[in-house]
Amino acid sequence: MRQVGDDLWVVDRKLAFSGGLAMPIRMTVVRLPAGGLVLYSPIALDAEVATALRSLGSVEAILAPSCFHYLFAAEYVSTFNGARLFAAPGLPQRVPSLPAATLLTDEPPPLWRGVIDQVVFGAIGGLSEVVMFHRPSRTLLLMDLAFNLHSFDGGYNRVAWRLSGIPARFGPSRTARLTFLRDRSVAAPFLARILAYDFARIIVAHGEIVESGAQAEFRRAFAPYLSGDTAHPPA
Repeated sequence: MRQVGDDLWVVDRKLAFSGGLAMPIRMTVVRLPAGGLVLYSPIALDAEVATALRSLGSVEAILAPSCFHYLFAAEYVSTFNGARLFAAPGLPQRVPSLPAATLLTDEPPPLWRGVIDQVVFGAIGGLSEVVMFHRPSRTLLLMDLAFNLHSFDGGYNRVAWRLSGIPARFGPSRTARLTFLRDRSVAAPFLARILAYDFARIIVAHGEIVESGAQAEFRRAFAPYLSGDTAHPPA
């Protein structure tokens, strides 16, 4: 577990896929003023992670903030007594086996209201993502809306992920462009709401953390969806 800001930590692991592919994946941990922990996109739970979390505080909320980042949520619900599961819109319908969860909306629940803000994008084509802004550390938390992958486990992974549409610098993948961003009239207001946050850092689920020029990087990456001709979105 690595501290990256005031009351803010990340845990990095590798997620294995078939065919020898691997991708870095990250969980973000926010400690609330009262001492409770909010886990954004839980990774696989092991003894090391559980011990580290307990050393920081009591796990109160487990967030499955997209329709893909839910695989390990049930482990945390069963391990940390009293922890509540919060899920992105559409996820419980997509995954009926998911433990009982509170749906995330644009309105933060009382547990973290005033500390963490959130914007829900979707569901679009069955996909959704909940972007969050941690006020004390001025940190934006993203899932699959943007990647920032610069290093890979060997050339095979590099070629495979680049061919799959993962960009060479911070920005949306081909999948995001063809889903979340396909209708620019829908995407633009959502992106504008994110840019209204005064963030100085961006934590992505996959890739390196953006530690400088975060606002400018976000604006550059999503500029085609914020202005210009709305009739022909980028491919």
